[in-house]
Amino acid sequence: MKKIAYIILVIAAIAAVVRPVAAETKLSSSGDVCEVKCRLDEGVICLERGPCEPNNEALLKAAKECRENPAAKYTSATKLLFVDILAQILRLERELPGTIDNLNDEERYIIETRLLSGKGIDIFVDTEPLSPLTREELAAVLKNVTVEKNLGFSSGLADQVFDLKNEEFVIYDVELYVDEGNGFQLWERKKTLKESQGDIREYMAKLDSCDDARIAFGDNINGKIPAVGSRIKAVYKFYGRENEIVTKCEIAMLLSNPDVDRSIKNVYNPSRPLTKANFADLLIRIRRLTGQLPKGFQTLSDKEIYLLQTEVLAKNGINIFIGSSPEDFLTRDELARILYDCPVEEVIGISNGSENQNFELNNAGFIIYDLHIYVDETGRYEEWDKQDSLFESSSDSMNYLVKLDSGNYTRIHFGDSRKGKIPVINSPVKAKYRLYAPVTMLTEDDIICALGRCVPVVEAYEPPAPPFEFPDPKDGFTDPASQL
Repeated sequence: MKKIAYIILVIAAIAAVVRPVAAETKLSSSGDVCEVKCRLDEGVICLERGPCEPNNEALLKAAKECRENPAAKYTSATKLLFVDILAQILRLERELPGTIDNLNDEERYIIETRLLSGKGIDIFVDTEPLSPLTREELAAVLKNVTVEKNLGFSSGLADQVFDLKNEEFVIYDVELYVDEGNGFQLWERKKTLKESQGDIREYMAKLDSCDDARIAFGDNINGKIPAVGSRIKAVYKFYGRENEIVTKCEIAMLLSNPDVDRSIKNVYNPSRPLTKANFADLLIRIRRLTGQLPKGFQTLSDKEIYLLQTEVLAKNGINIFIGSSPEDFLTRDELARILYDCPVEEVIGISNGSENQNFELNNAGFIIYDLHIYVDETGRYEEWDKQDSLFESSSDSMNYLVKLDSGNYTRIHFGDSRKGKIPVINSPVKAKYRLYAPVTMLTEDDIICALGRCVPVVEAYEPPAPPFEFPDPKDGFTDPASQL
């Protein structure tokens, strides 16, 4: 009873942050207008995957079940499900011993909970994996996660409204910032703008009929209109749904929210900026050159370790660190010189003989070049030709298209036997290409996976014959980013 009273008190306090002045009619979610209008796509998710990040299979499975099985909307989420999804979001598989596929659910849960404990989430250690995830446990994880959401730009018109798209989740500690040209400034929330002056930075928070929070501005008489073109962002925390049971659907929707996903990573496992020191350390470990460092080097200062690592890498043909400081940021050109020596060759799939097949490359976030696609239909691989369009391709033209999805993953598309040939059923499809650099900024996450594809070299590694001339990434695409 005490537990229920506590939850009711917490929900009432945090829900008040976004409640309108006049209570709006709340529609239930049992097949009425709100269910049809707002929850029709519950469980349908589109994840923003980071560089080289695999699909979050546990999350995709939960979303699929939520979408296809009505009972999932009322089924409790287990601790195992939540921990599996969370571990993938935080990329903890990089720290797992061996391959996780060889572990049963209980063994995987024990390891993942210990790794989460090292990130500051220690509430799941020594708990039962198949027991229900409690509201308190979910709230404990989310309480440290502050979401920052860009709402858009002011049109300069009166009575503008911006949707936080919180999908019925209770949010709290809401702060609203507006940048009218002098940087983001905090605006004050009011229950009503009736007594607000037209030049005062104030706004209202209200809920629509489906409990999605909305930010409303004034008309320069009652409440100020943000100047036209002003950037608007909200900062807040998630609590969850307004019930004690945490369902599979709630977890699927909450953890597939890209704003929540990104914020969880930033809080519990932030990516380090790619400095020369960080990159040198990664290269030493990935190329298995630690044995060339003197015994006891761990006791030296960071600067001394960097100098030793620089000498070892230079002896092994990597001279981009000579004369630099450990705090210097790695440039795209320097990264490209390393990645040039690591061409990627991978079988990206097997043809099922159907029309319009597509296969994904593992290049997320990276510009690629020097791309070649091969199909083995007769016991040997033959190279197919890239085209900008299959419109003029015939049924036997060995052509393909290259496209990018929303996460910068490159996909290879084949034809339909009328425009472009369909690879024969069970034919392996192989890709060869080089990675150039991430589309966005350089962090450790950007290159850990890419460097992991390099075959570890032995100590007798021979560097390229000098002078080394790194070609511009024009082989395959004139402008890699725009051509995809």
